[in-house]
Amino acid sequence: MMFEVGRTYRITTSDHDGQGYYSAKILEVELPLVKVERPGSYEIINTSSPCFVSAMPDDHQARDAAQAAADEWIKSFEGE
Repeated sequence: MMFEVGRTYRITTSDHDGQGYYSAKILEVELPLVKVERPGSYEIINTSSPCFVSAMPDDHQARDAAQAAADEWIKSFEGE
């Protein structure tokens, strides 16, 4: 997995209570460790930990790309 410093990601983690997620800005990357900023705090995430599930871009660029892909998929069914 590649992280882009300065970009916001939706981080999904898992523990004994189930899965949870939050948005965080990537500050520094030294894989497998990633330093992120959350409102009011900083956190180091170990991406090789079994508690780390995934990280997906969570910014306007990612949302625009997802919307464009969804629109294209819907158009593929038109005219059938």
